[in-house]
Amino acid sequence: MVKVKFEYKILISYLLIGGLWITFSDQLAKKIISDPNYLTEIQTYKGWFYVLVTGILFYFLLKKHLIKIRNAEKKARESDQLKTAFLQNISHEIRTPMNGIVGFAGLLKENDLTKDQKEMYLDIITKSSDQLLNVVNDVLDVSLIDSGNVIINKTQFNLNEFLEQIYSVHGTILRKNISLRLNNTLSGSDHIVFSDRVKLGQILDNLISNAIKYTPKGEVELGCETKEDRLLFYVKDSGIGIAPEYHEKIFDRFHRAEIETTKTIGGAGLGLAICRGNVNLLGGDIWVESNLGIGSKFYFTIPGDFVVQKPTVEEKADLNSVLRPGCVLVAEDEEYNFLYISRILNDAGIDFLRAKNGQEAVDICRKNANLGLILMDIKMPVLNGYEAVKIIRGLHNKIPIIAQTAFAIGNEKKKALNVGCNDYIAKPFKREELLNKIRENTR
Repeated sequence: MVKVKFEYKILISYLLIGGLWITFSDQLAKKIISDPNYLTEIQTYKGWFYVLVTGILFYFLLKKHLIKIRNAEKKARESDQLKTAFLQNISHEIRTPMNGIVGFAGLLKENDLTKDQKEMYLDIITKSSDQLLNVVNDVLDVSLIDSGNVIINKTQFNLNEFLEQIYSVHGTILRKNISLRLNNTLSGSDHIVFSDRVKLGQILDNLISNAIKYTPKGEVELGCETKEDRLLFYVKDSGIGIAPEYHEKIFDRFHRAEIETTKTIGGAGLGLAICRGNVNLLGGDIWVESNLGIGSKFYFTIPGDFVVQKPTVEEKADLNSVLRPGCVLVAEDEEYNFLYISRILNDAGIDFLRAKNGQEAVDICRKNANLGLILMDIKMPVLNGYEAVKIIRGLHNKIPIIAQTAFAIGNEKKKALNVGCNDYIAKPFKREELLNKIRENTR
C-alpha cells in the first residue's frame, strides 16, 4: 500500500473540497435564487464561507501534525542527549580501569619495588581487568540482545544448589555494613529446573550487584518461590530507592535514575537492560517496587518447568583424579595465551602438548592415540579450529574437544558444537573456569 505524504493529502483535500463546494453550491443557489444581482452577492458570501471553513479546518490539521513533529523532535533530542551521556559514561568506565592497568603495569617495571608493593600493584591490575571485562561484556550482551542473536540453552539443574551458589559468591564480597540473606521457600526438597542456568545467573548477579551498589548500609535479600505455574524471584534491598517516575525507564539501555546519590556511583548502567532482555528471552516478566529512601524490590518470573525430587546424595569426585586425564593437546597460536594456559595446566599437574595451528593439531592426533582432551582455538593459521575438529572427529570420535575463542559475538558456541566440539569456553577465561571445563569433560 502506497503511503501518501502529508502535504499531498492537504493539497488533494483542498482541491477536492473546493471543487465539490463550487459545483454543488452553485447548482443549489441557481435553483433557489433567480435574481442575477442577488445571486452574485450570494456567490461572494459563499466564497468567503468556504475560505473561512477550510482555513479553520486546515489550521487544526496542521496544528495536529506540527505537534507530532515537535514531539518527535523532542524525543530525538532527548535520545541524542541520552546516547551522548551513555557514551561519555562508557568512555569513563573503560578509561578508568585502563588507567589502572597501564599505570601499574608500568610501575611493575621498576627495580626497587618491595614484595608488598608488587602484590598490591598486581592486585590493582587484576581488579581493573575484571572491571574492564565487565564493561565490555555488558556492551556486547546488550548488542546481542538488541540484534536478536542470543540463543537460549536450556538444561536441567538443581535450583536449590544454584541459589546457594549465587548466595555464596556474593556473600564473600560484601562490604562491612551490608548483609545478604537467602529466603528460599523451595529448600525442603531438590527442585530440578529446566531453564537457561547461565542467563538466570546473569539476571540474579546483576540484580544483587545493583542492590549492594545502591545500599550504603543495611540488608540485601534474595528470594524464590512458586507462583501458580511460574517461578518468582526477587532481590530486595534497604538502599536509596528509586523514584516512581523512573520505574520503567531504568530498564532502558540509555536511562539511569540520575539522582544526586547515584551520580557518584560507577557502572555502565546496562545491567537492568540486560536483565529485562534475558527475562524476556526466558519467557518471563520483570518489574520493580520502590520509593526514594525506603529501598527497592525487583521481581521477575520465569516459567516453572521443574519437577520435585527426593534429596539425593552425590559423591564428590576427587579434584586431582578428575584433573588428570590423558595428555591434553593445546591448539593455540598466540604465545601469551599459550603461556597462560600452560601455567594453569602445569599447576594442576596435567601433561600437555602444543599445536601452533590447526594442521599441527591434526598431525599430532594422527600420531597420538592416548590424548585425553583437546583445547581447540578457533582462529588459527594454516587450518582453523572448525576445519581441524572436522578432520579430528574422523580420527578420534570420542575424544573430548573444548573450543576456546575470543569471538564473543554471534552463535560461536552453537557453531562449535555443530562441527563436533563437546564444549565451549570464551576468552578471556579464569583459571577456575578452564579447570571446571576440563573436569566436566573428563568424567
